[in-house]
Order: sequence, then structure tokens, then C-alpha cells
Amino acid sequence: MSEWMSLAPLGAMVLQDGVKFLYEQAIAALKKRFDPQGDTAQAPVRLPPVFKEVAGPLSFQMDKVQALEEPLLKLSQVVSKWASGAEPVNPANPELTMATAALRLAMEHVFNQPLTFKGEQRSNEGLLGQPLAKVGGLLNDVLAVGPLGLGQGAGSNSGLLNLRILGL
Repeated sequence: MSEWMSLAPLGAMVLQDGVKFLYEQAIAALKKRFDPQGDTAQAPVRLPPVFKEVAGPLSFQMDKVQALEEPLLKLSQVVSKWASGAEPVNPANPELTMATAALRLAMEHVFNQPLTFKGEQRSNEGLLGQPLAKVGGLLNDVLAVGPLGLGQGAGSNSGLLNLRILGL
């Protein structure tokens, strides 16, 4: 597991708040993508206290939302059970860890800002550099591990069937 995925040291409550925030922002970004006329004045996104402060205000980069539309849809489906509280958050759960890491990378790309949990040891190297390949790789792993998995066989990539990630 790479260090940018190491969420296990975080407590369940911190991780729950982080997952809920990432899920809600992914849904908000997708809603704005599907109905760009609906909410023309975007309220500033408030970062919950479980994250370290960021350099500037968080706002959706709509070209990046479009590029990550399908991964955001799939990842939001996967994390919804933890974000809603329907399933308990366990930092040792590999599906939760990979899905949260992938969703966080996608949302970092959408916000063009790193989103680091307080107390998390994470290097800033490459966080925003090539997220599309990382998100795609993690999404493939999540779909293979989790109950939504479409490609259960070893080495199968069918979980990404018809998934498009547009280059920017």
C-alpha cells in the first residue's frame, strides 16, 4: 500500500467525517455537472475540521469534474454506505481505505488542492500530478474487492468496462 493510501492510523470518527465530506462533495460536483444552470452561485465549500487547512477556498473545477464523471459516480456509490452510516467505518477495511483514497484523489483533482487529514503523514509529492491513473487503478482495485465488484477474477480489468477518464 502506498503512503498516500495509509488511512489506517486515523480514528473511525475522523475517517467517518472525512468520508462523509468527500462523498457529499462528489455528489455536489456531479449535481452541478448535470445541472449547471441550477445553482449558479456556488457557496464556498467548508472544509471540516478533520482536514488540515488548505491554501485557498475550495471550488469545483468543472472541466475536472467532467473528466472524472464516471469514477466519481462509481466511487460515490461505493462510499455511500459509510458516508450514510449504514455500515460502520473500520480503518482496517481495505475496500473503505482504497475507495476513500481514490475518492480523495479525485476530489483533490476537482478542487485542485490537497486534502490531508489532520495527523496524517503524507508527502505532497505527486498528489495533484497524475491523479487520473491513480484514481483509475484504485477504482479497479475497489471494484474487484468490494461487493460492487464486476471483475472478481485475478488480473481482470472488467470492473472498468466502459469507464472513461478524459485527459486534461
